[in-house]
Amino acid sequence: MKKEFANFAALKRAKEENKDYRVVVRPGSDTGSALVMTPHGGGIERHVSMITAAIADGDLDMYCFEGTLGEGNAELHITSENFDEDRALELLKTKGTVVAIHGRADEGDADTIYLGGKDADLVAAIDEGLRAAGLKTKGSGHRFPGTKDSNIVNRGLTGKGAQLELPLSLRKRLAKEPDLLETFRGAVRDAMLALDTDRRVQKQSDEPSPPAAGK
Repeated sequence: MKKEFANFAALKRAKEENKDYRVVVRPGSDTGSALVMTPHGGGIERHVSMITAAIADGDLDMYCFEGTLGEGNAELHITSENFDEDRALELLKTKGTVVAIHGRADEGDADTIYLGGKDADLVAAIDEGLRAAGLKTKGSGHRFPGTKDSNIVNRGLTGKGAQLELPLSLRKRLAKEPDLLETFRGAVRDAMLALDTDRRVQKQSDEPSPPAAGK
């Protein structure tokens, strides 16, 4: 396997946009601060673009970096800690409730979703929702903690986000089983939307009231 690109600038020098890769930015109808994204879409990690789009639906902002090579898309993989594509960073400036979708190899565990990221409240809410829906999760003791400040999911307004690593077998099932996909996406969306709403309400309550008339 070829050495991974050190950052997006290195990839851009070697590859051509809209031929070898593409960037998909889709604004949602909701005016909140929630974003679902993947830096490893298209052929880089199979089915993660579809899963990301399913969570975003039409109301959440979505970002996907997608490999579009006929084969060998793995060479377009930039680690989450080094992923710094300009449009992703610009979008993250306005987003405080961020979820990144990734794919992992089964490695003997074809069902468990590994959770990571610095946003402990969001990770906990997603964990609770997924478990209540009958899905398996693991929040620690795996090799994808996602807690580095440079991780793309932690580069939003709050400096923290939630990272989901889905095994290949589960991703294949999500692509083929609409009911399972609906269960999964609903659990993630509900957690994101509830927390984002709470945060907006809290932010509004923390803002100083305007001075009374005549004062």
